[in-house]
Amino acid sequence: MNPELCELLDNGGIVSCHITDEYGNPINPLSHHSTLCEEISSEKREDVTFTIENGTQITLQNVTLRKSGYVVVQVSNGIDTCVSEPIPFCKIEHVLLCAPKGTDILCTITGFSCDATIHCMNGQFDSVDIALNFCQDIKAIYPITIQLTADFCQPRETFIPNACTYPIPPNSCENIDNTTILHPQQNQSRQQQTEDVCIQTEKVYDWVTSQTNISIRKTADQAPFICDVCSIGMFVPAVIVCEHIISGQVTCNGEPVANAPVTFSATSDAISFNPNPVFTDATGHFETVATVDEGTEDTEITITATTVANDEELSITLPTIIRCAEEPCLLLLFGPEIVNCSDVISGRVRCGNTFIPDVEVTLSANPAIVTFNPNPTFTGLNGNYFSGISVPPGTPLTDVEITASATVEGELLSETITVSVLCERDCELTISAPPLITCEGEITGTLLCDGLPVSGVEVAFNDFPNIGTFSPNPAITAADGTFSTTLTIPEGTPLLSTTIIATATVNGDTLESVVRVQVECPEEECPCKFRIGVEGGAAPASVNITVNNTPDTLSGTINVTAIQCFVAAPMCNPAVDNFNVAFGSGGDTINFILGRRIEIECEGNTFARVRGTARATGNVLPDGIYEVTITLTIGAMNMGLWTVDATDFHGNTFSTTFSSMINPMTFIGECEDTP
Repeated sequence: MNPELCELLDNGGIVSCHITDEYGNPINPLSHHSTLCEEISSEKREDVTFTIENGTQITLQNVTLRKSGYVVVQVSNGIDTCVSEPIPFCKIEHVLLCAPKGTDILCTITGFSCDATIHCMNGQFDSVDIALNFCQDIKAIYPITIQLTADFCQPRETFIPNACTYPIPPNSCENIDNTTILHPQQNQSRQQQTEDVCIQTEKVYDWVTSQTNISIRKTADQAPFICDVCSIGMFVPAVIVCEHIISGQVTCNGEPVANAPVTFSATSDAISFNPNPVFTDATGHFETVATVDEGTEDTEITITATTVANDEELSITLPTIIRCAEEPCLLLLFGPEIVNCSDVISGRVRCGNTFIPDVEVTLSANPAIVTFNPNPTFTGLNGNYFSGISVPPGTPLTDVEITASATVEGELLSETITVSVLCERDCELTISAPPLITCEGEITGTLLCDGLPVSGVEVAFNDFPNIGTFSPNPAITAADGTFSTTLTIPEGTPLLSTTIIATATVNGDTLESVVRVQVECPEEECPCKFRIGVEGGAAPASVNITVNNTPDTLSGTINVTAIQCFVAAPMCNPAVDNFNVAFGSGGDTINFILGRRIEIECEGNTFARVRGTARATGNVLPDGIYEVTITLTIGAMNMGLWTVDATDFHGNTFSTTFSSMINPMTFIGECEDTP
């Protein structure tokens, strides 16, 4: 019964209770006008005789009091609320007081607390326990008149006449009170500005403080709850580059709300939304395109979506980082600080938020003492390009300017970086591979020292980003110095660029050789789909980093978002491919943006993983292309265990594991599932 109530409890709902009238309107139990505590009837007081310590007998009255009213239990998480119907309570209690006939009983509540516990079984509301605690003052009183001689603060023309009436008090309880009533003196002379004043007050015959506890247990049938659980969820990426789709859903009591107007706003004028407002569809979903003004540098903002459902205004606010470079097209180039004989340089070509594939990139060096393989190189599906750089043996430490050039949409783009190169060895390791490997391909090479072949040397292989497997690995050089291995690409791999690295050790010196290839092994592009994110757009996390072989640990907040093959319908869309990571620690920032997948996997609706490439930005890690892996395991109460691991070709790393509630828009499922 009432699963919405139990679902609200599981999603952070806080239980509270308060006193109300029979219609559920809150009342203040501490108010002097409260009728929560009253004497049932003064006519029913019975005399009770006691003998006190000195042997004197004293007679008190047994007063019957009634505590009664209504209590309402409420569960709320600040957005959604479930409220019980007014639950009646009543308790009869007795107290001994000096309360002779004619006195009134004044019962005042001076303290109050209420605690409630809701019990759910198998996700259904079963019962509620309520504990009421009253602290009360109980007095036996009688109205009297007393006379005081008073000085007036200011002269006045007309004085109050000396005419007081004196009610006859009831017989007092023995040894309980010695209050006397003052009577005016007749014909007392009046001095200037002084007057005998009659004051109505109360004589207190007896007084006691006590505590009353009332326990209430009601079944679900006896205490029905009315739930107004409406919510708006929204999915915002950690970083928005130029343009991105913002999506979400509006529901009430778990059911989608159609035709609800959703309005968007942001803390920066550099971002706009179209359409705005947008109306939810039949499934309660909504989408708008967020566009960042060209020329916007990294800016931390929040985005708010607001709607009205069941006459209740709902809103959600999430943080993100926006940017959009002024240049319509950019050619990026990254490389190591030092190239020892051989290494890899990489880059990316994009126009706005679009990655440009199949762009011919030409590499040159000044001085021209290094060679590139391949040259020219071509961008892959994600706009990435790679090339190996080789330094001739015997080269001393030398600074070299490396320039990458390409023509994109009729515009000549170029980027130049400076690296230091050296190679003081006489041995050379070379490898070659087909420019395109479909599912499986052979990698060959030669190891020469002083121009002569070297046999019996192990040659190890890896690729960046890591896509396939090599067999054998390592390979052993033959008598003529040659070696070979087979690279196998997993089924389901889309067309990607990767760099193959061969490593061998000769006479204590480590040799490397690299070649850049494209690989693919078509199968099902989308084995599953998911949309994952951190609730609130920020979670505390500690990250371990390595920069230029120096480890460090930073503490701060992190936001992780990924959307892969996701569509709000029973299908998958391979074109949906994005993940971002934003970490901040004081003034230090580490961002992985424009992430594109190599592979994804899901297990049920509680585990998702994406591995791919992304560009690192910020002021901590060196800029460049990193291989990034993000995993999410969802546990009880929608608590997620997240991991993020990233590394570039040069050994710079980023790693963290943290726990955080998941974004309400998170979904993991099969392609035929509907979120």
